[in-house]
Amino acid sequence: MAFEHIRRVRRSARVARTGARIYLGYKRTQRKTRNLSPEAAEAAWNARHESEAERLYHMAVDLKGLYIKAGQFIGTRADVVPPAYTRSLSRLQDRVPARPVATVRATIQAELQRPVDDLFARFDDTPIGAASLAQAHRALLHDGREVVVKVQYPEVGGLVKLDIRNLRTIVGIVARREPRFDFRAVVNEVGRQVPLEVDFVREAEMTRRVRANLAHIPHITVPRVIDEMVARRVVVTEYLDGRRLLEAGKHPEDIDGPAIAQTIADAYGHQIMVDGLFQADPHPGNILLLPEGGVGLLDFGLTKELPDVPRLAFARLVMAASSRDLVGVLAAFDELGVKTASSDPDEVMALMQLFFGARPPTSPGGGLFPGRRQDNALARNPVRAIPGDLVLLGRVVGLLRGVCSSLGAPLTPMEMLRPFAERALAKEASGAAGHAP
Repeated sequence: MAFEHIRRVRRSARVARTGARIYLGYKRTQRKTRNLSPEAAEAAWNARHESEAERLYHMAVDLKGLYIKAGQFIGTRADVVPPAYTRSLSRLQDRVPARPVATVRATIQAELQRPVDDLFARFDDTPIGAASLAQAHRALLHDGREVVVKVQYPEVGGLVKLDIRNLRTIVGIVARREPRFDFRAVVNEVGRQVPLEVDFVREAEMTRRVRANLAHIPHITVPRVIDEMVARRVVVTEYLDGRRLLEAGKHPEDIDGPAIAQTIADAYGHQIMVDGLFQADPHPGNILLLPEGGVGLLDFGLTKELPDVPRLAFARLVMAASSRDLVGVLAAFDELGVKTASSDPDEVMALMQLFFGARPPTSPGGGLFPGRRQDNALARNPVRAIPGDLVLLGRVVGLLRGVCSSLGAPLTPMEMLRPFAERALAKEASGAAGHAP
């Protein structure tokens, strides 16, 4: 108990030191840039962002757990953080070491109340994947079914509340010193979602629901939950035999990229626009390419239920963005609760290109406004407020954009989502007409 207390104190102290250094660093840059030319000031701010992003990266690698999860999350949010943070923190996607198998076996026995060798005919000690909060092992049930056993790291549950509080502290410090890059909304959403992610009973239920919702979508498979093997820190699902998209991308000549991208977009368009229940972590490690062109979706710990009001507002944003309709974009922003510093048409549409464009924000020569640097759109027109529901939606669209790009898909995610947005809005209009007096 004393050791655990010391570890928590040291963990909090590390976060406090990091926060103080970031605060002082931004304060020095703030003073330094007062008398500099705009070009020199921008260079100084960029250097500061690079330095502090690296500081956060190293803290996440050292502290692991929630900090890796939060870093991975923030590293995908080009809409609310400077490019330096996305470059540094996106490296956390593949920096999660596996835990000793003895620890994994002990957790399984404690949660399922039986020794591992009694539960499984075979249990592979080498994990097939390690993530920020848990790792997965392949196993064989006594009835011959191949399964995946997902096991939560033992310290995660006890540290979540402490880590969220510490993370909010450090992000609040950065936001107060550099309000143009206030990503407290992102951390608040992490704070709401991660406690749900460490409840594997909930994850099993979300897996079942999404599986049922997508059962009629061609070429999409969600693994079946083994109902008798679900506990708070362990969940067992059927094994899907396929290649992770992350690995398949190394040999793009072997796959029909645009067709796979369309299948993935159909699955997410239906989840978001029609069901209002979506898996919010579609990075390449959670997508399997199955035989004969099928796609498997994995890991439903980060699953979001979207109420009807923001769901339909987002559908209207998709329609407006895919049509380059500025008035519609502004109306949808207002309905969603998004506030930007400027409503200037060029600046708002430049933000839309940053958020949802087909090309990466830093690609030269493309975009809605050739010659205008898209990667400065956020600096020119900061996002002043963004609701939690849109935080995860933005993450999903951003990840889908990366997936589509890696598959050579010619459409933007917004264009791929448009048919489902049309369906959702048509259903709403039909329902409203049916209830009209």
